[in-house]
Amino acid sequence: MGRTVPSFRIVIEQFGWEWLEFKRALRDIDKESFENLMNHARRHAEAGTNMPNPNPFEPIVMSILVEHENELRKLRKNDKRAHS
Repeated sequence: MGRTVPSFRIVIEQFGWEWLEFKRALRDIDKESFENLMNHARRHAEAGTNMPNPNPFEPIVMSILVEHENELRKLRKNDKRAHS
């Protein structure tokens, strides 16, 4: 029996396609940033799969925020080392 709901990885890709016109209007450096954000969401697809949410925007944004928080944590840790 097949899936009735698309995998969250497919949902993320569909989200990227829906925002394609927005991405096209960005400057080149911002297009790269947009793609990096989508990659953050892709890295957390498993977590999105575990959240039955009719609005995929929320787990996608949360995935991006988790990655940003991880990056901030690394930067803070490196900053503390530099000032020690």
